[in-house]
Amino acid sequence: MSVALRVRRGAYVDSVTLMRVAEAVRRLPGVAAGALLMASEANRAALREAALWTAEADDAGPGDLVIAVAADADETAARALRHAEELLAARRESGGAPAAVRPRSLVRAARDFPDANLAVISVPGVWAVNEASQALAAGLHAFIFSDGVSLEDEIALKRRARERGLLVMGPECGTSLLNGVGLGFANRVRRGPIGLVGASGTGLQEVTTLLHRLGSGVSHAIGTGGRDLHDGVDGITTLQALELLGRDAATRAIVLVSKPASDRVAAHVLAAASGIGKPAVACLLGWRGPTPPGIHTTATLEEAAAAAVRAAGGPVAPLPAPSLPRRRGAGPVVGLFTGGTLCEEARALVGDAGSRFVDFGAAEFTQGRPHPMIDPVLRAAAVAATGGDGAAGVLLLDFVLGYCAHPDPVGAAAPAIREARALAARAGRELTVVAHVVGTEEDVPSLAAQTQALHALDVAVYPSNRLAALAARELAGGPGGR
Repeated sequence: MSVALRVRRGAYVDSVTLMRVAEAVRRLPGVAAGALLMASEANRAALREAALWTAEADDAGPGDLVIAVAADADETAARALRHAEELLAARRESGGAPAAVRPRSLVRAARDFPDANLAVISVPGVWAVNEASQALAAGLHAFIFSDGVSLEDEIALKRRARERGLLVMGPECGTSLLNGVGLGFANRVRRGPIGLVGASGTGLQEVTTLLHRLGSGVSHAIGTGGRDLHDGVDGITTLQALELLGRDAATRAIVLVSKPASDRVAAHVLAAASGIGKPAVACLLGWRGPTPPGIHTTATLEEAAAAAVRAAGGPVAPLPAPSLPRRRGAGPVVGLFTGGTLCEEARALVGDAGSRFVDFGAAEFTQGRPHPMIDPVLRAAAVAATGGDGAAGVLLLDFVLGYCAHPDPVGAAAPAIREARALAARAGRELTVVAHVVGTEEDVPSLAAQTQALHALDVAVYPSNRLAALAARELAGGPGGR
């Protein structure tokens, strides 16, 4: 195996671009591994662990970009490095603003564009705090896509923002929709009367897309970052967002979505939502506390979407649930997810019929590598390996569309699904695959195109995460299942 590496001194490229270029490099024939990372200590360690580090990068610092490739031959590796450079150059040339007006800092950007009121921050976590501080100093709200920000820094940033009447969405904020403009992984959905607050990126995506499919629409969807309902953070951004939606004339009903949260903070934000004076629906996974007056709590994201449509005065037709596929074999459910909230919801619904559930967006899988909604390599390997798991009867998957997501998530998973089925068949078993696609017809690729591609793979597709999980549970209930 040949390892080639190139260092670009003082380069500054956003993390989403780095993720996408790295994935394009890894798709080249003969390339076994590829990474584009800033040379922070954590990333240097990750590259060494992946055997992608060579001595020529020893003097690289946190401000330098490292492009590393492992390939079957020196020529292949060199070609891959050139391809990465070409993709980076192409993105610079198509970057929108001409070089003469490209600011070198957020403070300068705020001076050059005085009407701007929001900064999107997508840099390695160790730099995100400084960039967010600059944004707040310049009077800008901050959407922090980056992970790797400490809890202490998050608390300090959010307290500072609150003092200035600004929002910090994040860190690790996957989705927001503000005045119809999508940030992060947001989907293309209709505008309408329902406002959302979410400490859950894929939870927001599931509810906003279901609202669209149910014929309603979204005024704003404000992501807060997954730790906002942590005891230490105390729901700072969630409480600010609720207040903003309460004052917003276009918002007639509010939805609050979160992964499992601190009981104390959950009770506090529910009480705040109850005092707004607008109908409110809360889907706080795992919440078992009392419900304040005026709050409709739901156990699933689909139920939250339907309840919100009713609260806003709209009709709700049930989502069309396809009939169960022919059972190919019996055995427990294995759930492999790219969305953490989708994983938690499905795990709870499947219950004892599940053997294992994995969230590939968890920190242990994203340290030094892209989120699985951008780079599905790790999840695809696990999908293929499930065919060799003699205990697995049903494979449950999510596919999440959106602005920054993989351009063809089903196509990326298709070889792994075929391999899983082939492995199971060689062992004398059959493996049923059940899936849900988060998206709309406005997304690129479209919901219909991804659903059709799954049908071509003989995968049973359900219109919500809830329905997919319930179908998987029922399919696992045969002889040998739990």
